[in-house]
Amino acid sequence: MNFRLFCPDETNSNRLNAVFDATDRCSMEPIVSIDDHLADDGRIMEVLSEHLCEGWLEGYLLTGRHGMWSSYEAFAQVVDSMVTQHAKWMEQALEYPWRRPLASLNVLLTSHAWRNDHNGFQPPGPRIRGQRAATAQRGGPSLLSPDSNCLLNVFDHCLRSRNYINVVTCGKQPELQWLTFDEALSHCSQGASIWKFATNDGEPNRTSFWHAPGMYPPLRRVRRLGCCKSMCPALRCAL
Repeated sequence: MNFRLFCPDETNSNRLNAVFDATDRCSMEPIVSIDDHLADDGRIMEVLSEHLCEGWLEGYLLTGRHGMWSSYEAFAQVVDSMVTQHAKWMEQALEYPWRRPLASLNVLLTSHAWRNDHNGFQPPGPRIRGQRAATAQRGGPSLLSPDSNCLLNVFDHCLRSRNYINVVTCGKQPELQWLTFDEALSHCSQGASIWKFATNDGEPNRTSFWHAPGMYPPLRRVRRLGCCKSMCPALRCAL
């Protein structure tokens, strides 16, 4: 087991709670009967501090292991400088051939700028994606998956990539499912594709998912999990 989820006290709020079917929150304190999914060997690192969780993930990746960090989109802005410094470190590390490739730093943003969710006007704030775009030469892409099946394939890329900072934006509320699993696999494998049904003027619209050729390993078929409405099934695969 070399995968951990780092989340600032929002695992349930981000609707990632299906991961508790595979593991628990990590706790070094004595466990009592009223504790909710706590264990001394839990793989979920949860504490209400974005800085601490993101820093934990960076250190965990530097030991050669894997993980992801999830937070509301607006709250993730408080670690912009930390993510940028990690990108600079990776850039320098690539100059030394004796360093093994690091697992990518994977960020999952929820409660995004296009939907306020239950927190009113507090969560919206896409600045962290703008910061990633500004430092793309040191980091990685910002991925906007149009539906849950595309999200599964996109995150399969992210978990298997090396030496990148992957920022994935995903709403946590139920949304329309545009593509079947096989259609999403084909769409994401191309990097970009045309949806002829998504137009009202006779001109096909292109979707927003794109990645540079060779940026990621070739797609493999991830385990079919049906039509999910959150990130939970993909994390269960990883765990």
